[in-house]
Amino acid sequence: MVTTAHNASEWGIEKVDVPAYLDRIGYTGPTDPTLETLTGLQRAHMLSMPFENLDILFGDGISLDLESIQDKMVNRGRGGYCHEHNLLFAAVLERIGFTLTRLLCRIRLGSTDVQSRSHSVLIVELGERRYLSDAGYGCLGPLEPIEIADGTVSLQDGWEYRIKREGAVTVLQMLNNGSWIDSLGFDTTLFHPVDFQMANYLSSTYPRSPMVTGFFAQRVVSTEAGPVRKALFGTNIQDFTTEGIADQRALSTKAEMVSALRDVIGIRLTDEEIKKIEVID
Repeated sequence: MVTTAHNASEWGIEKVDVPAYLDRIGYTGPTDPTLETLTGLQRAHMLSMPFENLDILFGDGISLDLESIQDKMVNRGRGGYCHEHNLLFAAVLERIGFTLTRLLCRIRLGSTDVQSRSHSVLIVELGERRYLSDAGYGCLGPLEPIEIADGTVSLQDGWEYRIKREGAVTVLQMLNNGSWIDSLGFDTTLFHPVDFQMANYLSSTYPRSPMVTGFFAQRVVSTEAGPVRKALFGTNIQDFTTEGIADQRALSTKAEMVSALRDVIGIRLTDEEIKKIEVID
């Protein structure tokens, strides 16, 4: 699907402040619509913008209006979850000239059970080639776009990802302990903002949704040795490698959790938000 001026404006992309976004992610590279730019932007986004579900746990709800997303993630230094990340990223890409499609997809995480379309990804067109770009998968997701062609393997800082076709469905796989694990699957169904609103409502309110039942805060952290994938699950802070959990530490107090959110994951927190964290079960 080619993005037209009509369906681009349907997503309210004119609301995004591109210079503010680029400053937030620390990106100073080229902004012409090329693979180099797409790769640089996605990597900078993943290294700067945390994945987190605090507002769901606070009971504040998730707004997918671009002004709200931008205020939260760009101006206030918070993170967000998949739909917030990818709608913000899509708007920036379109504003600087990329052609793309927003899709809803099914998370697999190695499971064979059919899940709801609760996740979102972007398909970016560059000439005759199409690339999967996902800025909102969390710390285990690709840092760079991957060409959508059956059998494509992408090696990224020691992590390997592969594209596999299953009829009309395209599957992203991740190599884990020597085995390929399905991460997500998608097709080319056309979606509109209202579809994202419904997916957002399900993910952020359904009692059995992982975003409702769990405490998630993740980021890929840049170090001299390369990117380190860090995640706070409940009261455990973990470092991930391609072979699994490399380091794990239990947090025994809410003060330690706040410190981890600020200093490890990189989330700016107000005093009011800290008070809300203190009463989360």
